[in-house]
Amino acid sequence: MAHAPRNLLLTYLLCLLLGLLGAHKWYLGHYRAGAVYLILTVTGTASASWGIGFVFGGLVILLCLIDLLLIPGHVRVANGDLN
Repeated sequence: MAHAPRNLLLTYLLCLLLGLLGAHKWYLGHYRAGAVYLILTVTGTASASWGIGFVFGGLVILLCLIDLLLIPGHVRVANGDLN
């Protein structure tokens, strides 16, 4: 099934606004990675009262920061532009 070309600006906005939930990953079709982001965020929130939630939260934030650098390449691949 063909999909509409993915938009770079929208991907950045999703990463910045909903990145902890993996929205940018879901948008690009990386469903497993999106699920990992979501699980880490929920686990971090649920374990915050135990004092270990910052580990999960910090990991997801680090992954989102890395994604900010990698998004242009991911969008090109999602759009089929492999050049």
